[in-house]
Amino acid sequence: MMAHGSPEGCLESELTCPICLHLLLDPVTLPCAHSFCLVCLETPERDNTSGFDQALCCPVCGQEHLSPESLPRNIKLKQIVENYKANSISGELQSSAKDKIINDRPSPEDADVCKSTDSGKSSLVETETNERRSRLNPVITSLQEKLALVDDLASKEKAREAAVKATHADLRKDVSSVLEEIAELVKTYSTTALKLLEAELRPREDAVGKRVRMLSDLQKPLRSAELQVDELMDEADDVCFIDGVRDVENQVTSLTLAPLQDSSSDLELSSSLKKVCEKIEHQNTQLRLGLGSAQRALRVVLNPSEVTFDPNTIHPNLVLSEDLKTVSFSAAKQPYPARSQRFSSFFQALSSQSFVRGEHLWDFQAEGCAWVLAVCYGELPRSGSGSGLESSAGSWCLMYCDNLLRAYEKGKDTPLRRTPSLKRMEIRLSFSTGTLAFNSVSDVSGDKTHLHTFKVCFTQPVYLAVRMMSGQPKAHITVN
Repeated sequence: MMAHGSPEGCLESELTCPICLHLLLDPVTLPCAHSFCLVCLETPERDNTSGFDQALCCPVCGQEHLSPESLPRNIKLKQIVENYKANSISGELQSSAKDKIINDRPSPEDADVCKSTDSGKSSLVETETNERRSRLNPVITSLQEKLALVDDLASKEKAREAAVKATHADLRKDVSSVLEEIAELVKTYSTTALKLLEAELRPREDAVGKRVRMLSDLQKPLRSAELQVDELMDEADDVCFIDGVRDVENQVTSLTLAPLQDSSSDLELSSSLKKVCEKIEHQNTQLRLGLGSAQRALRVVLNPSEVTFDPNTIHPNLVLSEDLKTVSFSAAKQPYPARSQRFSSFFQALSSQSFVRGEHLWDFQAEGCAWVLAVCYGELPRSGSGSGLESSAGSWCLMYCDNLLRAYEKGKDTPLRRTPSLKRMEIRLSFSTGTLAFNSVSDVSGDKTHLHTFKVCFTQPVYLAVRMMSGQPKAHITVN
């Protein structure tokens, strides 16, 4: 405690509560200008039990005031007290340090002061640290939660990024392979066409070149004879003149000019190019077939749901469109090559593509015929009564015949509904949910109506298949 005669003592006196005689704690200043600790004014006797504020008498001057609860806190005075406390501790520490330098061995009283000061300082630091920690704890918790969430999302996105890049790499590789195939087809076609053209043009060029060389060989002796004639015109000696003329005549006589045929006529050129055109036309057919196959392969790469009919499976009474997406009925059997995959008992066709994963959506349109639309395994029989799509144990299909719609699963039928017209259908195949759904589509509004859904777990690759139940001249079925 400071001496009251010193400036520090006077300040400490001013900052001391007249009631508890300690430095002011949460000071309150009354209108009479006297300051007290709030807790000193809030005595048990002043407990507000009557429901209204009681009068407060200043313990120093006796003036009456409002209750302490209604008095404002003296924040400035509180700050001055706290600063004074801090300076007092700092001064005591400095004084202790000086005493330690002057005296080799501090007195017991000084040691007690140092211990008390250190204890107070440590207590203040610990209190401040605890307050900071209590304020930071919610922030740290929130930060850790958000960081954990972001780390988890970042990990998932990195995995997704790797999967996307791997998928795109495979896609680029597949597309590049098909494009290289197309480039090779065009290159082969170009090389073959140029060879065919060259085979027709080269003989004509050789013949013309041969004639040019032959005439060039005749030009040399004729030029020489011409020079001799010019010299004979100036010959004065008759004997020499006669001998020279005889010599020139012999040279000219010995040169024979065989009749030359004009082989470079436009008519002959046109005939030669016509032959080239005929030969290239065969190459055109091969190029179209190759490019068609490559383009379909590219569509399959870019569109996993791409579907076309396999020419080796269609019944001989069915005709396949150029894009391989439509089969039409033909009363005359087509001279298709014999294939073990070809249907022979029913007007059926199977898709070229098989499907083992993913989500797929196809559009089906039929005109002029009753029909069967199915998803089936590839091991379906190709002939006999068991080769019908509705009869197979490895087939899931809808049959529309005589205005009645039926569902067939593993050869067992379920009548669904009667409808006067059913020309357009939508097929949805989902391997993830194990469902095969059929919806009708209105030709007018495009509205869809659910017809039937099969729940099935496929164990083999499946194909899209169709069957015409009757043969009409304009009957056709298209899938997209």
